[in-house]
Amino acid sequence: MDRAAVDDRDILLRRGRYDGHALTDETPGSLFWYIGGVNWAGALALAAGVTTAALCVNTVYTGPIAGALGGVDLALPVGMVVASGAYAILMRGSRNGIGAIGRA
Repeated sequence: MDRAAVDDRDILLRRGRYDGHALTDETPGSLFWYIGGVNWAGALALAAGVTTAALCVNTVYTGPIAGALGGVDLALPVGMVVASGAYAILMRGSRNGIGAIGRA
């Protein structure tokens, strides 16, 4: 759910421009290696989206926000928006983020 939101946000940030060869390069020092092979901005954005979605869910478990809203389940839209926004903010200034696209 939220992983797709992060992926879609990344596609928008890069305006669909990827280096296909670089995406498959799993060696340290490759363009998409990030830190130790992990994109921590993506991982943190995913965690923020999942956490927020858990507060807004109303299925077997009712989160506090869903409970306060009378049982309205906003987990999907809220989780996607939070994950996307967090990813955009965390990737700002990254060598692999928006700023890197113009210089690539």
